[in-house]
Formats: sequence, structure tokens, C-alpha cells
Amino acid sequence: MLYRVKKAPWFFAALILPAALVVGFLILYPVINGIYLSFTDASPLRQGALKFVGFENYTYLFEEEVFYASVFNTSFIVFVSSALAVIMGFLIALLLHFGVKRFAPLFRALVFQVWVVPWICVTILWGWMFNKEYGLINYLMTATGMTETNMDILFDQTGAQWVMIAGFTWRSIPFLMVIALAGLQSISTEIIEASELDGARFLSRIGHIIIPMIRNVLMVALLLDSVRFFQEMTLPLLLTQGGPVNATMVLSLFTYQLAFENWDFALASAAGTVWLVFIIVVAWIVLRFGIRKEHVK
Repeated sequence: MLYRVKKAPWFFAALILPAALVVGFLILYPVINGIYLSFTDASPLRQGALKFVGFENYTYLFEEEVFYASVFNTSFIVFVSSALAVIMGFLIALLLHFGVKRFAPLFRALVFQVWVVPWICVTILWGWMFNKEYGLINYLMTATGMTETNMDILFDQTGAQWVMIAGFTWRSIPFLMVIALAGLQSISTEIIEASELDGARFLSRIGHIIIPMIRNVLMVALLLDSVRFFQEMTLPLLLTQGGPVNATMVLSLFTYQLAFENWDFALASAAGTVWLVFIIVVAWIVLRFGIRKEHVK
């Protein structure tokens, strides 16, 4: 006969303590220390004790045009690429769930290979594809008569931004596909069959049944994807270095350059703090207005 032993509250606290210490050391301490450094003159080029400078770093930061360009570029690239990835991932999930069920595991495995490719490989691949002299994109454009001469897409401001968007979107589609597919599989087949008996067309079922039922799943996936993109700088760093004319300068790359090219840790910490607040605000907006709360009576 089995007996349920009542555990004391400290027992559960002891189980959580190791993970809490690791999280506190790896996440909370760097965040708190970064906020502290943003109010000092921290730099490896300066000698002596740190000097408290108040909001001087933030004042200088908000006077920089590059900072505003990085905020705009980050918002534009992240939001557009995340939205496109959600849409395309959802469409592929629909195809796998309703169209090719027999080969769905194979297709899912093939598509998901994109997700495991390191960002450095994606950057090299994208650089080859959009190269002016031997790139695949230029070859296709000239072969089809879209352009007469090769275009240096990475040195065009608008073109470079859309190359970033294409790279982020392509890299993220498998993740969104898996999340959307899991949401589709959670929908009861009885609901779908009942809508079919009522004469609902496929598009009507998608718009009035499927999307509302997995909306929260898609919004959480969108949030996770956006936060991940906010932290990504490999593609713009290695492909365009933030150019041309800061067209692909994002907050992560801007902060990196302040810290490890200008060696201004204090200003980089201020930029990182603003970056953190920006991510928190975006996350709050998505959770507040994107997640539909279900009230159980």
C-alpha cells in the first residue's frame, strides 16, 4: 500500500534553489551589473576607480543619430521578419497537417534542418547568394530579364534591409512551423468534422475555427521569435557591418560596437539597458493585447 508523504515547504524550496542560483548568477547579476555600469565611466582605457556620472551616458546616447537608426532598423527588421515567419510557418504547418499527412514526418525533418544550421553558415550562404559577381540572385535576375546588369544588393540601403529580413525569416520558419503544427494537432478532430458537416469551407474553417483556437500559441511563438531576433547580430555584423549608411545597424550590433570597437563599456551598458527595456515593452504589448484570456465559468 502506497502512502503519500507530506513534504515541508523548505523541501520544494531546496529543489528550486540550485536552478535559482544558476539563473541569478548567469542572468540577474550581469543585468544588474550592466545597469550599474551605465551610470559610470567604465572603460578598459581609463585607469583608476569608476566614477559615477549619473545620466550622462543616456543623454549622450539619445543625442546619437546612429542610436535612433538602430532602434528603427531593429523594429522594422524584427517585426517584418517575425510576421512573415509566423505566416509562412503556419501555412507549411497547414500543408503538413491537412495535405501531406503521409509524408509529414519526412517533410518536417527536412524543413527543420534549417533551424539547426549555425548563423555563421547562414551568413556565408547569404553572402554567396547576394554577391554581385557570382551570386545566385543576380544570375536569376539577369537570366529572366529583370535586370540588364548585376546589382550590388548588399550596398543598397533598402536591398540590404530586405536581405536581413529574408535571412531572419528563412532561419525562423522551421521553429514557427513546429509550434503551429503542435497547435493544429491539439485541435479536436470532432470540431473540424462538425464544421465540415455544417458546410464550412476550408478557408472559413481556418479563419473562424483554427486561427482563433491556436491564436495564443502563435502569439507566444511570435514573442519568442521576436526576442530571439532582438539578440541576433551575426548576420548584420558579418554581412554588412551595419551598412550601408547604417541601414542594417541593429541595437545588438550597435551595443557590440560601442563595447568592443570603441571600448566604451559605460555607453554600451546604457545602450544595453535601453535595449532591455525595449524588449520588455514589446513583450508586455504582445502578452497584454495578443494573448486572449479564456474565462472558465
